[in-house]
Amino acid sequence: MLELTIYGIGFFLCTLLIQYILFKVRKNHNHGPNGVWVGNRAILVLCVVGIMNHKVGYLAAILGFICADEVGKAAGWH
Repeated sequence: MLELTIYGIGFFLCTLLIQYILFKVRKNHNHGPNGVWVGNRAILVLCVVGIMNHKVGYLAAILGFICADEVGKAAGWH
């Protein structure tokens, strides 16, 4: 259970950090179809990698990513 919690919180924090950095580096252009590390495509990639590796921990990572993605949307980072 601790491993799942670490996956979820760790991925949440990493996702927020990456979104913020890309938002600043790309000069506020991390929007639309060319946005990096945002949206349903990134969630789909995480799901496929989790299925291929047969790891349940990826589920927690996906949940952390989804939460961070929504926070990034609310902050206007994508």
